[in-house]
Amino acid sequence: MRIHTINSRSHSMLEVLRDLYGVTEVKNEIQRMYGELIKILKEKNINYTDLRSALVPSTDKEEAVFIFDSSVTNSGLYGREIFNQILPLLEPRSTQSILVGDLLGDDQHFIYEILRESLALKRSFTFKHSTLLYGVYINNLTRSSKEKINQGLVSYGGYLGYIQTTFQSRAKIYVSTTMCGFLLKKGKTFIMAHEDDRLNSENVNITPYNLEQHGYSVTSLQSNYFSIFLSYKIERPVFDIDTTDIEIALNSISNDVKALDEFDVVLDEDKYAHLINEKQGKLKQVGLAEANRTQIKNRIKTKVGNNYIYNLRYDERHDVMLFNVLLELEHSEGYPARMTVSLEYMPNQKSLRVITLC
Repeated sequence: MRIHTINSRSHSMLEVLRDLYGVTEVKNEIQRMYGELIKILKEKNINYTDLRSALVPSTDKEEAVFIFDSSVTNSGLYGREIFNQILPLLEPRSTQSILVGDLLGDDQHFIYEILRESLALKRSFTFKHSTLLYGVYINNLTRSSKEKINQGLVSYGGYLGYIQTTFQSRAKIYVSTTMCGFLLKKGKTFIMAHEDDRLNSENVNITPYNLEQHGYSVTSLQSNYFSIFLSYKIERPVFDIDTTDIEIALNSISNDVKALDEFDVVLDEDKYAHLINEKQGKLKQVGLAEANRTQIKNRIKTKVGNNYIYNLRYDERHDVMLFNVLLELEHSEGYPARMTVSLEYMPNQKSLRVITLC
């Protein structure tokens, strides 16, 4: 079993189930739903394994939210009109998550400051109220595919520009609170949610958006499956309200759920020697080339308790529970560096053993 991601940040069903019936029941339910998800997707000729790049943050791809002024669109269904502009600009073979949302919030001055410092403007506009602005968030972008969308939208009057959200920033944290999962794109197929009382054997676009154009097709499944397993979580610092999300994710592989910031990181001598001898380039990239074993362990420990976890799996052959974290490390020169660390979850010892670093 390998679960790319579990979303309890914006979907409370599993949290409610845990509070009512306990962690054992939640683990059983997650694994039951996961098994059903695999079957549902297989019947729709979709391999769950192939969706990883849309659901797990990448160390070498970009993310961006494209911003539109809904007040200058030609239709009350501004999202539909905007997607008519975006669809032909998407990379046909890519696997991506697409999130959407109005820029909501009570503190209008704060949102204005976010836009002023982070929005790469393509068209000047007068800021009236953030709720007039609509965002389309896309992950797993190459630089060229991002620029293709950006340049391709210039002629559309409602397009204002984009916010780069590859690395942590005030803007990324803010948009993580306003964007909602809408589509998972696998090549020329859009996967989306439909009603929970509709059969999973059906494929239906329940939105007013014209998604079945430019060679795209729509496949759909019940909202609970989509929201829990197929919705991308925009990375942000783990707030108090987000700790349940990490607990539920751990619960998918273990009945013994503990706070990760209480764990020690274990980096075996052999593993450290392998990093020094075989991963020197990566260590240099993330500013750890001169670090000793203790310093590397401590650097991972300071980050791991404040990150979401991915690629949750139980290895029956070796009886180990594993997950990945994406760590973003400040760099003395230029942009931060990112690395993926695979960790063995050992709750009895309150330890996380480093398996790989890449």
